[in-house]
Amino acid sequence: MQSIKGKIAVITGASKGIGLATAEKFATQGANLVLVARSHELLNNVTQKLKKYGVDVISVPADLTKAEEVEKVFEKVKSYFQRVDILVNNAGRGIFNYIEHGSPKEWKEVIDLNLTGLIHCTHMAVKMMIPQRSGHIVNISSVAGRVGIPGWSVYCATKWAVVGFSESIRKELIKYNIRVTVIEPGVVTTEWGENMPEEWIRSRASMRALKAVDVAEAIYYVVTQPEYVSVNELLIRPTEQER
Repeated sequence: MQSIKGKIAVITGASKGIGLATAEKFATQGANLVLVARSHELLNNVTQKLKKYGVDVISVPADLTKAEEVEKVFEKVKSYFQRVDILVNNAGRGIFNYIEHGSPKEWKEVIDLNLTGLIHCTHMAVKMMIPQRSGHIVNISSVAGRVGIPGWSVYCATKWAVVGFSESIRKELIKYNIRVTVIEPGVVTTEWGENMPEEWIRSRASMRALKAVDVAEAIYYVVTQPEYVSVNELLIRPTEQER
């Protein structure tokens, strides 16, 4: 197992859920953190909480659907740390809607965050990793990146795209010793999901779902493998989940 102590990790969607759990796990293991989310207040609270582990933590409030704000994040990383070792592309959004009821505005919001923002963050991180000839990109997809789910068509489309993007860049980046992992959680007990129908809410509540910390442990597992080991894809579901 490879230590992440002293490494610089950028985590998006870090103010709650999987991102927050991952930030806390990394902090306990000595990683220095750049935390990214839209909420300035939530990020400040998390930053103060994690500093107790004796690591360097900075927060960068940003809307990752805006190119200039993505670039601002990595300008801050470069000026503060001068490098990045791990990028966890966790920020994401899902809006339940059948295709006949959707709107271009809604579709664009989901695609711009889940896919375009993820690609842009990866682009910026990789430009810093290539001169180092090391690094690890962890993209959070979903079981919805493997199966089509009624009501989640646009969300599924973005997550399928994340899988294809991850496999493509994995092949591009081998020569720079940069590893790429896509993680696909099933149902997780978080605040994720907008416009969810009651039947979905009841189904999730009745299941012994994954916790955010379970996914954080999976992320920690992949980034601590020996340098010659690359976990390319990790699908993690609750035992009770069929699909």
